[in-house]
Amino acid sequence: MKLGKLLSLSLLVSSSVFAQKGYYRSPDIHKDTVVFTAEGDLWLYDIKEKQSKRLTTNPAEESYADISPDGKTVAFVANYEGANEAYVMPIDGGVAKRVSFENSNVRVQGWTAKGELIFATTSRIGPTNNWSLKIVNPRTLNSRYVEVADAVEGDIDSKANNVYFTQFGLQVSGDNAKVYRGGAMGEIWQFKMDGGEEAVLLTGDHDGSVRQPIVSGKKLYFISDASGNDNVWSMSLD
Repeated sequence: MKLGKLLSLSLLVSSSVFAQKGYYRSPDIHKDTVVFTAEGDLWLYDIKEKQSKRLTTNPAEESYADISPDGKTVAFVANYEGANEAYVMPIDGGVAKRVSFENSNVRVQGWTAKGELIFATTSRIGPTNNWSLKIVNPRTLNSRYVEVADAVEGDIDSKANNVYFTQFGLQVSGDNAKVYRGGAMGEIWQFKMDGGEEAVLLTGDHDGSVRQPIVSGKKLYFISDASGNDNVWSMSLD
Protein backbone atom coordinates (compact mmCIF):
# COMPACT_ATOMS: atom_id res chain seq x y z
CA MET A 1 0.00 0.00 0.00
CA LYS A 2 1.31 3.46 -0.84
CA LEU A 3 1.00 6.95 0.59
CA GLY A 4 -0.25 8.07 -2.81
CA LYS A 5 -3.52 6.26 -2.21
CA LEU A 6 -4.37 8.81 0.47
CA LEU A 7 -3.45 11.74 -1.76
CA SER A 8 -4.57 10.71 -5.24
CA LEU A 9 -8.27 11.41 -4.65
CA SER A 10 -7.58 15.10 -3.97
CA LEU A 11 -5.50 15.19 -7.14
CA LEU A 12 -8.39 13.76 -9.11
CA VAL A 13 -10.82 16.28 -7.66
CA SER A 14 -8.69 19.16 -8.95
CA SER A 15 -8.16 17.70 -12.41
CA SER A 16 -10.10 17.88 -15.63
CA VAL A 17 -11.36 14.35 -15.17
CA PHE A 18 -14.22 15.97 -13.26
CA ALA A 19 -15.56 18.00 -16.16
CA GLN A 20 -18.80 16.18 -15.44
CA LYS A 21 -20.31 15.32 -12.08
CA GLY A 22 -20.01 11.77 -10.82
CA TYR A 23 -18.81 9.49 -8.05
CA TYR A 24 -15.08 8.75 -8.10
CA ARG A 25 -13.78 6.33 -5.48
CA SER A 26 -10.95 4.01 -4.41
CA PRO A 27 -8.08 5.79 -6.20
CA ASP A 28 -4.47 4.64 -6.34
CA ILE A 29 -1.51 6.34 -7.97
CA HIS A 30 1.79 5.19 -9.50
CA LYS A 31 3.99 7.91 -10.99
CA ASP A 32 1.71 9.65 -13.56
CA THR A 33 -1.04 7.01 -13.56
CA VAL A 34 -4.16 6.97 -11.39
CA VAL A 35 -6.64 4.08 -11.32
CA PHE A 36 -10.04 4.68 -9.72
CA THR A 37 -13.61 3.37 -9.62
CA ALA A 38 -16.46 5.21 -11.38
CA GLU A 39 -19.78 3.97 -12.76
CA GLY A 40 -18.96 0.56 -11.27
CA ASP A 41 -15.82 0.11 -13.41
CA LEU A 42 -12.10 0.79 -13.19
CA TRP A 43 -10.73 3.79 -15.04
CA LEU A 44 -7.14 4.80 -15.81
CA TYR A 45 -6.21 8.48 -15.70
CA ASP A 46 -2.95 9.83 -17.16
CA ILE A 47 -1.91 12.96 -15.26
CA LYS A 48 0.22 14.30 -18.12
CA GLU A 49 -2.33 13.67 -20.84
CA LYS A 50 -5.27 14.63 -18.58
CA GLN A 51 -7.39 11.89 -20.10
CA SER A 52 -9.18 8.87 -18.69
CA LYS A 53 -10.04 5.54 -20.23
CA ARG A 54 -12.26 2.74 -18.99
CA LEU A 55 -10.37 -0.44 -18.07
CA THR A 56 -13.32 -2.74 -17.32
CA THR A 57 -16.83 -3.15 -18.72
CA ASN A 58 -18.10 -6.14 -16.71
CA PRO A 59 -21.54 -6.07 -15.06
CA ALA A 60 -19.90 -6.45 -11.63
CA GLU A 61 -18.45 -3.55 -9.67
CA GLU A 62 -14.66 -3.26 -9.36
CA SER A 63 -13.16 -1.45 -6.35
CA TYR A 64 -10.11 -1.20 -4.04
CA ALA A 65 -7.74 -0.71 -6.99
CA ASP A 66 -4.04 -0.98 -6.12
CA ILE A 67 -1.19 -0.67 -8.61
CA SER A 68 1.81 -3.00 -8.31
CA PRO A 69 5.27 -1.57 -7.46
CA ASP A 70 6.46 -1.97 -11.06
CA GLY A 71 3.37 -0.21 -12.40
CA LYS A 72 2.45 -3.07 -14.74
CA THR A 73 -0.45 -4.66 -12.85
CA VAL A 74 -3.52 -3.46 -10.98
CA ALA A 75 -5.20 -5.50 -8.25
CA PHE A 76 -8.83 -4.96 -7.32
CA VAL A 77 -11.92 -6.54 -5.75
CA ALA A 78 -14.90 -7.75 -7.79
CA ASN A 79 -17.76 -10.24 -7.42
CA TYR A 80 -17.53 -11.79 -10.89
CA GLU A 81 -18.31 -15.24 -9.50
CA GLY A 82 -20.56 -14.42 -6.55
CA ALA A 83 -18.47 -13.44 -3.52
CA ASN A 84 -16.04 -10.54 -3.48
CA GLU A 85 -12.59 -11.80 -4.44
CA ALA A 86 -9.22 -10.27 -5.35
CA TYR A 87 -8.24 -10.09 -9.04
CA VAL A 88 -5.27 -8.78 -10.99
CA MET A 89 -5.04 -7.53 -14.57
CA PRO A 90 -2.56 -5.64 -16.77
CA ILE A 91 -2.54 -1.91 -16.09
CA ASP A 92 -3.62 -1.20 -19.70
CA GLY A 93 -6.58 -3.59 -19.49
CA GLY A 94 -7.11 -7.20 -20.42
CA VAL A 95 -8.36 -10.42 -18.87
CA ALA A 96 -8.67 -10.39 -15.08
CA LYS A 97 -7.10 -13.25 -13.11
CA ARG A 98 -8.65 -14.35 -9.84
CA VAL A 99 -6.04 -14.66 -7.07
CA SER A 100 -8.14 -15.20 -3.92
CA PHE A 101 -10.59 -18.01 -3.17
CA GLU A 102 -12.03 -17.02 0.20
CA ASN A 103 -15.78 -17.02 -0.52
CA SER A 104 -16.16 -14.16 1.98
CA ASN A 105 -15.42 -10.45 2.30
CA VAL A 106 -12.12 -9.43 0.73
CA ARG A 107 -10.36 -6.05 0.68
CA VAL A 108 -7.14 -5.45 -1.25
CA GLN A 109 -4.53 -3.80 1.01
CA GLY A 110 -1.49 -3.42 -1.23
CA TRP A 111 1.64 -5.11 -2.53
CA THR A 112 4.90 -6.27 -1.03
CA ALA A 113 8.21 -5.22 -2.56
CA LYS A 114 8.48 -8.74 -4.00
CA GLY A 115 5.25 -8.37 -5.99
CA GLU A 116 2.96 -10.35 -3.70
CA LEU A 117 -0.54 -9.07 -2.95
CA ILE A 118 -1.80 -8.32 0.57
CA PHE A 119 -5.51 -8.58 1.25
CA ALA A 120 -7.84 -8.70 4.26
CA THR A 121 -10.56 -11.33 4.52
CA THR A 122 -13.23 -12.62 6.89
CA SER A 123 -12.82 -16.22 5.75
CA ARG A 124 -11.26 -17.37 9.02
CA ILE A 125 -13.59 -19.45 11.19
CA GLY A 126 -14.91 -17.40 14.09
CA PRO A 127 -17.27 -14.51 14.91
CA THR A 128 -18.78 -12.36 12.19
CA ASN A 129 -16.38 -9.74 10.78
CA ASN A 130 -13.36 -11.59 12.17
CA TRP A 131 -10.75 -10.15 9.80
CA SER A 132 -7.34 -11.59 8.93
CA LEU A 133 -4.51 -10.59 6.60
CA LYS A 134 -3.28 -12.90 3.85
CA ILE A 135 -0.49 -12.68 1.29
CA VAL A 136 -0.82 -14.32 -2.14
CA ASN A 137 1.59 -14.78 -5.02
CA PRO A 138 -0.40 -13.72 -8.13
CA ARG A 139 1.60 -16.04 -10.36
CA THR A 140 1.50 -19.28 -8.35
CA LEU A 141 -1.63 -18.48 -6.26
CA ASN A 142 0.19 -19.77 -3.17
CA SER A 143 -1.17 -17.89 -0.14
CA ARG A 144 -0.46 -17.67 3.57
CA TYR A 145 -1.85 -15.94 6.64
CA VAL A 146 -0.04 -13.15 8.43
CA GLU A 147 0.13 -14.53 11.96
CA VAL A 148 -1.71 -11.76 13.80
CA ALA A 149 -5.25 -11.84 15.17
CA ASP A 150 -8.12 -9.57 14.12
CA ALA A 151 -6.09 -7.63 11.57
CA VAL A 152 -8.64 -5.50 9.73
CA GLU A 153 -6.11 -3.62 7.58
CA GLY A 154 -2.35 -3.73 7.21
CA ASP A 155 0.83 -2.88 5.35
CA ILE A 156 4.29 -4.46 5.23
CA ASP A 157 7.56 -2.53 5.09
CA SER A 158 9.86 -2.72 2.07
CA LYS A 159 12.14 -5.28 3.71
CA ALA A 160 9.18 -7.53 4.61
CA ASN A 161 10.32 -7.56 8.24
CA ASN A 162 7.40 -5.80 9.89
CA VAL A 163 3.65 -5.65 9.39
CA TYR A 164 1.74 -2.62 10.64
CA PHE A 165 -1.90 -3.59 11.14
CA THR A 166 -5.16 -2.20 12.46
CA GLN A 167 -7.32 -3.87 15.07
CA PHE A 168 -10.92 -2.83 15.75
CA GLY A 169 -12.33 0.44 14.38
CA LEU A 170 -15.71 1.36 12.96
CA GLN A 171 -14.62 0.12 9.53
CA VAL A 172 -15.26 -3.39 10.87
CA SER A 173 -18.99 -2.75 11.19
CA GLY A 174 -19.33 -0.05 8.57
CA ASP A 175 -20.68 2.31 11.23
CA ASN A 176 -20.70 5.99 10.23
CA ALA A 177 -20.51 7.38 13.77
CA LYS A 178 -18.07 10.26 14.31
CA VAL A 179 -15.57 10.80 17.12
CA TYR A 180 -16.18 7.34 18.57
CA ARG A 181 -14.25 6.82 21.80
CA GLY A 182 -15.52 3.45 22.98
CA GLY A 183 -13.68 0.22 23.63
CA ALA A 184 -13.54 -0.68 19.94
CA MET A 185 -11.49 2.32 18.82
CA GLY A 186 -9.14 1.49 15.96
CA GLU A 187 -5.55 0.75 17.01
CA ILE A 188 -2.32 0.28 15.02
CA TRP A 189 0.09 -2.47 16.00
CA GLN A 190 3.56 -3.49 14.81
CA PHE A 191 4.49 -7.16 14.40
CA LYS A 192 7.94 -8.50 13.49
CA MET A 193 7.20 -11.27 11.03
CA ASP A 194 10.38 -13.23 11.66
CA GLY A 195 11.02 -12.43 15.32
CA GLY A 196 8.57 -14.68 17.15
CA GLU A 197 7.66 -11.79 19.46
CA GLU A 198 4.31 -10.37 20.52
CA ALA A 199 2.88 -7.46 18.54
CA VAL A 200 3.47 -3.96 19.95
CA LEU A 201 0.74 -1.32 20.22
CA LEU A 202 1.85 1.92 18.54
CA THR A 203 -1.14 4.21 19.10
CA GLY A 204 -1.88 3.59 22.78
CA ASP A 205 -1.36 7.28 23.64
CA HIS A 206 -3.13 8.58 20.53
CA ASP A 207 -6.52 10.15 21.27
CA GLY A 208 -8.36 9.00 18.16
CA SER A 209 -9.66 6.02 16.26
CA VAL A 210 -7.15 5.13 13.55
CA ARG A 211 -7.28 3.18 10.30
CA GLN A 212 -5.53 2.53 6.97
CA PRO A 213 -1.87 2.25 8.05
CA ILE A 214 0.58 2.87 5.20
CA VAL A 215 4.37 2.55 5.37
CA SER A 216 6.39 4.99 3.26
CA GLY A 217 10.11 5.39 3.84
CA LYS A 218 10.75 5.77 7.57
CA LYS A 219 7.22 6.99 8.31
CA LEU A 220 3.93 5.30 9.14
CA TYR A 221 0.92 7.21 7.80
CA PHE A 222 -2.66 6.61 8.86
CA ILE A 223 -6.09 8.22 9.06
CA SER A 224 -7.26 9.42 12.48
CA ASP A 225 -10.22 11.37 13.83
CA ALA A 226 -8.24 12.72 16.80
CA SER A 227 -8.93 16.30 15.65
CA GLY A 228 -12.65 15.65 15.21
CA ASN A 229 -12.66 14.86 11.49
CA ASP A 230 -10.68 12.28 9.57
CA ASN A 231 -7.23 13.56 8.63
CA VAL A 232 -3.89 12.07 7.57
CA TRP A 233 -1.42 11.63 10.43
CA SER A 234 2.09 10.20 10.60
CA MET A 235 4.64 8.86 13.06
CA SER A 236 8.21 7.59 12.84
CA LEU A 237 8.58 3.85 12.50
CA ASP A 238 10.63 3.82 15.70
